[in-house]
Amino acid sequence: MVETVTLRLLVLIGREISSLLEQTLRPHGLNETEYRTLMMLFSQSDGVAHPGDLCAAAAQSPANMTRVADGLCARGLITRVASEQDRRRAILRITPAGEALARELLPQTAADIRSLFEPMLPGERLMLLEQLQSLLARIDDRAQAAR
Repeated sequence: MVETVTLRLLVLIGREISSLLEQTLRPHGLNETEYRTLMMLFSQSDGVAHPGDLCAAAAQSPANMTRVADGLCARGLITRVASEQDRRRAILRITPAGEALARELLPQTAADIRSLFEPMLPGERLMLLEQLQSLLARIDDRAQAAR
């Protein structure tokens, strides 16, 4: 029973954190998936990635990543060009406008997230992180075994 309640709480916490993040992002015309994609490109040393590389990190299907990239391109936050090595692969690159927006949003989103964990001691935060990573590893192992 504890396990069922814990999993339900994890789902609810995820939804609420997403909702809080969306409130911060909405005035900037972004949703959470677009923000994560933009931040992944921003965090790359060269600001470049292939859409397929971003799918797992953004937890999106290739079709949805295409839609996300289309929206970010339309707003001038990223560009998409064909790879010179393989014309079938696209290359996404953050634009100066995308970098500026990432730099503007990062302090606020980081502060929002940090404030959720402030009541916890650093050791408690680390323990929670390790426990969640362990749980995720077991889920991944089970998914791999099912394939």
